[in-house]
Amino acid sequence: MNRTLRAGLLASAVAFAATASQAVSPPDSWKNLRVLDCDGESVTTYLTPAGFGTPFHIVESTDVIIPKYVEVTLNGATFVTLNVPGFDPGGPDVVACSYVDPVGLEVSFLGLRK
Repeated sequence: MNRTLRAGLLASAVAFAATASQAVSPPDSWKNLRVLDCDGESVTTYLTPAGFGTPFHIVESTDVIIPKYVEVTLNGATFVTLNVPGFDPGGPDVVACSYVDPVGLEVSFLGLRK
């Protein structure tokens, strides 16, 4: 593996670790509160300012939920908005979550809780 690629991967890992550690107390700029129903449990989360597509940071925890397969329903029509190749929906860390976003989209997804 070349030096530039290794440096990029290391920088990405450090950035992810720093972001995950912020999940306990999200910064004031994080306005994207979402209350998810995950496998029958109510989970309060925040998205980063980048919004949907980023991991859900669980309040009062360092855990995140990373969406891997997402369906969005609008006016009765359902669309797949994310389907990560190679994702195993039957894996041991998979959670099934859903919520209604502030504009009324019904979002259901499978993800990994880490």
